[in-house]
Formats: sequence, structure tokens, C-alpha cells
Amino acid sequence: MELDNRMKQLLRELGRAINEAVADSDRIAHSISRIKANGYDVFLMLDAVVALNKRGSKALPAAEANLTKHDRRFLKSLKIRLDEDSGDSGPEGESRLTITPQDVKFLKSLRINVDDLR
Repeated sequence: MELDNRMKQLLRELGRAINEAVADSDRIAHSISRIKANGYDVFLMLDAVVALNKRGSKALPAAEANLTKHDRRFLKSLKIRLDEDSGDSGPEGESRLTITPQDVKFLKSLRINVDDLR
């Protein structure tokens, strides 16, 4: 997606606002001072992921994936509940899962590769 100069400026402003929020946080300053009091230097680096989706743009079709029992166990450990009553179970206890474009963006933000679903 190509961003115009106005949108780039707005994103820079968002970055500065996040920086200022962290810098002005009394909790963060207190925690850093406690770490420094224990003889350490602190280097705080944050990685923020900002995803943009133009409203009104055509959504990509949802992808489908087979979930193994290991996949279901992993999702459950992340407190992600699957609707097991939908009857979408496949062979050998596999479940069918529909993944929306928003799901793909979320998984990619967690650095989970979903390219093989396309």
C-alpha cells in the first residue's frame, strides 16, 4: 500500500506520541531507576507494529487451514477458543479453520508465517 505524505506525517506523529507516552510514564521511570540502582544501564527499545487497512477497500477472501491436535493445543495455550461444536472436524480429528485477512495480519505481527495458507 502506497501512503501519501499526509498519512506518513500522521504515522510519524503517532510514533512521537508513543515515544512521549513511554518517556512521561512515572511507572517506567520508577522501574528504570530501580534497575539502575542495582548497577545496570537500561536500554529500552520497543517494537510497535501499526497495521493500516483502508476502509472501503475490497477484503481479501478468507483462507482455510487444517488444524491438528497440536495446533488446537497451542491455540488453547494462547487462550484462543475454537468452536468445536461447528462440525467442521476433518479426518483424524483435524478441525477446519477459516482465517480472515485480519487474522493473517495478526499472526504475521506475531511473526507466524501464514504464507502457505494462500
